[in-house]
Amino acid sequence: MTHASSERVSMRQMLVPIVIMAFTMALFFAFQMTQVMTDRDSLNQAFGRQETSFTESQKLNTQFGGLVVGTQKLAQEGNKSAVELEKKLKLIGVIQSPPSTSAQQTAPVPVAMEKKSNGPVKP
Repeated sequence: MTHASSERVSMRQMLVPIVIMAFTMALFFAFQMTQVMTDRDSLNQAFGRQETSFTESQKLNTQFGGLVVGTQKLAQEGNKSAVELEKKLKLIGVIQSPPSTSAQQTAPVPVAMEKKSNGPVKP
């Protein structure tokens, strides 16, 4: 009978560390879940702040492109100031000279910059 009572004690002694470990793991998973949710909210807020900046930059890029095209048309018509401005724009790389016809046939068509995201991550 002493042998059976010693087995019960060892099972009780094993139960306490297992319960403590299970409780610790539950707390750890709860902490990790709150961290993930906090990080997701932070990323959604950052995305929202970038969205307005991205829209504004697209508007400015479109307006600047229109100015460059208008300057090129004026330069083709012979406006001296537009010709000088076109030279400077080519010098800094805003306007690129058109590629040769053989290069156009072999080179892939560049893809325009598009917004790839559909919005913030939803739960």
